[in-house]
Amino acid sequence: MRKPYEVFEHTADIGIHAFGNTIEELFCHAAQGMESLMVAPEQIRVMTSRQISVEGHDPISLLIAWLNELIFLFDTEYLLFRHFEIEAITGTQVIGRADGEIYDRQRHDLSSAIKAVTWHEAAITHVDGGYRARIIFDL
Repeated sequence: MRKPYEVFEHTADIGIHAFGNTIEELFCHAAQGMESLMVAPEQIRVMTSRQISVEGHDPISLLIAWLNELIFLFDTEYLLFRHFEIEAITGTQVIGRADGEIYDRQRHDLSSAIKAVTWHEAAITHVDGGYRARIIFDL
């Protein structure tokens, strides 16, 4: 079975390759991969949920907007997420849900703070049986 995501080093930044059988699964796995760069997923309990709606003009802009919204929620509400669900996706909008909890410095080992998702080398490609995304994060 293929891993949902893998981390790779990129100069002063860090990136992930995310995989999914569907575009919805790809978005969820990209979010899981990004969150894992900040805190180990097993440290995050599901205590709260946020509805997320973002817009874009193509799949990659939608993915970047989705991930940047998760970063925004960490920056403004200190929310870490573990589970993700895409409820609807069109060519210009993603509506989904993220479940997790508020960051607690006593329980969460924060590895790195992500400033933003970059457009540098960002891509979504079709692969056998699904999709692959390449995303680089500005730390």
